[in-house]
Amino acid sequence: MPGSWIVRVGLRILHRDTFEMILSPAVADLQFETTARSGARPGDYCAVFRALFGALWFDLSSDLLALKSDVEMIALLTLLQTSYYTFMLVLLSGLGTGTLAAIEMDSGLITRALSYVAGVSLACLLTSSACFWPPRRTCHTQAED
Repeated sequence: MPGSWIVRVGLRILHRDTFEMILSPAVADLQFETTARSGARPGDYCAVFRALFGALWFDLSSDLLALKSDVEMIALLTLLQTSYYTFMLVLLSGLGTGTLAAIEMDSGLITRALSYVAGVSLACLLTSSACFWPPRRTCHTQAED
């Protein structure tokens, strides 16, 4: 059946209600038009992909809105992790020893150090956000082939 693999993907990554309201009608239209014309056109699949990406965007934005209540906790965890890992980088770099006086503090060193801290902060933000990400409300029914 045309679009069955898109249904399997949609069942995996979309919320159940979003799948039923947005993607399922698009796949049903694809299957109806394919049987009526005895063949699918690329434009038919473009419409289904547009529905899939629109539904994915809808789910992602609603999940981000649900995270709004946990912003303070995510910021605190990110700050704690960033300070911990930045301190470990400082210790491993040797800046905590007497070699600090021998290092020339030019703009390249400062830029590189700030980029390391920014990278660590981004990684910590991603892990902290993953801890508070809303659970997926996926549909657990099997797709028909």
